Amino acid sequence: MSKELTRFLMFMRPAFSRQATHVWFVIVFVGFLVRNDTLGVSSIIRTLSLPPESYNCLLHFFHSTAWSTEGLMALWWSWLLQRNVAYRVQGHLVLTGDHTKTPKDGRKIPAVTTLHQDSETSSKPSFFRGHHWGCIGMLVRAGDKYFSTPLLATIQEGLDAFADLGKERLPKTTCIVKMAQQVTMAMGSSAYLVLDAYFAVGPVFTTAAEQLNAAGNIVHILTRAKRNVVAYLFPPPRKEHRRGPSRKYGEKLRLMELFESRADLFQTAEALVYHNSETIRYLTLNLIWKPIKGTLRFILVETSRGRIILMTSDLTLDPIAALQLYCHRVTIDTLFDTLKNTLGGMAYHFWSQYLRPASRRPRKKTLQRQSSLAPTKTQNTLAAIEKFVNIQLLVIGMLQLLAKSFPEQITAKAQCWLRTVTSNTPSEFVTQTAVAKTIKNNLYGFAKDWITQLIRKKQKEHKNRGLNKKVA
Repeated sequence: MSKELTRFLMFMRPAFSRQATHVWFVIVFVGFLVRNDTLGVSSIIRTLSLPPESYNCLLHFFHSTAWSTEGLMALWWSWLLQRNVAYRVQGHLVLTGDHTKTPKDGRKIPAVTTLHQDSETSSKPSFFRGHHWGCIGMLVRAGDKYFSTPLLATIQEGLDAFADLGKERLPKTTCIVKMAQQVTMAMGSSAYLVLDAYFAVGPVFTTAAEQLNAAGNIVHILTRAKRNVVAYLFPPPRKEHRRGPSRKYGEKLRLMELFESRADLFQTAEALVYHNSETIRYLTLNLIWKPIKGTLRFILVETSRGRIILMTSDLTLDPIAALQLYCHRVTIDTLFDTLKNTLGGMAYHFWSQYLRPASRRPRKKTLQRQSSLAPTKTQNTLAAIEKFVNIQLLVIGMLQLLAKSFPEQITAKAQCWLRTVTSNTPSEFVTQTAVAKTIKNNLYGFAKDWITQLIRKKQKEHKNRGLNKKVA
């Protein structure tokens, strides 16, 4: 387990143009793994017993131009490709994508906007100030458990102030598809991108169909349709000697009504619905969808949980496989829960002194662009925020791979009591407990592995500098 972690950290060396930057990356990565609190960068210093002077070095690491989020995550994709851990359906990768929101009340934090809370929980406010993140993950199977291994996360709102600096601003719905296309091109494979009903809009499907790379890889969209979705049958053949253009659409169908009006056409089959086997009823129809002026496959499914309509751009996808793929979409919600609550990945507070303070109560129907005295440095602060979160995603991804490769060893070393054991594969929490114990034992013992020696060197480095100053 320790050797695999060391191999990964050494593998990430090409993502950094300087050796010193890579050393700080190892410090930050290990600090996120073993820290006892989630109070930002300072928690790394407390956990690894680093001197207080390291605080400025850590801040400089996240603001450093010697590395970028894109280069770091591209190397992470190469690591996953070499390990061949991806779960595939009909030779396609399975990707999951979704948005998450985190409150941020700092007036000088870049890209903070007013967000609407979609949750049904009454304890949450309807509107709040914060960051809107888009994340994409890859489905990985580990024994009887499925993980959504994170691939990339970016901020997708509040980027108007950086439009003049080349910061690409895409619609929130298509940005996830663009990230999926980057992954498929890097891994050289087609993919199914599983999304929620929020993405059941025309631009998502048209964007996925626009770019087909030279290798022939394509991103097929699979999403849940809205309840008011309508589609059209293919038009009848045109009659001879009839004037005017041919019809583009046939009969209009309200798909939710088909559960009753065409109940005799439904088929029954056994399927796994969220890991439970049950008998379902389904109907598959290839229909014309007006937002894309093209054909999609609509799958009407009735399970013990209710009725659902799935829509996909793959006209040959098996309906049972489509249902099971959509059931795996919940893994990205588990990923967000691990990121926020287990690792504290959203507990960042990077701010720019060059950014004009934003109002905590901006006026309605007024577009307020946050001006900056130094736009380039403010953009660098925004990049530091994305670096902070994406390193946390790397930590989660490695915890998942370790849980997949060393389940028995992790369970033995964690010595973690669980009231209910739901799987033979340990969770990210149990894996983090085992890895943290191993690293701490090495630091406080006589271990001489590469990670331990590197951290001890940093612990002594600033102390030696202080002694030299006193002698001088």
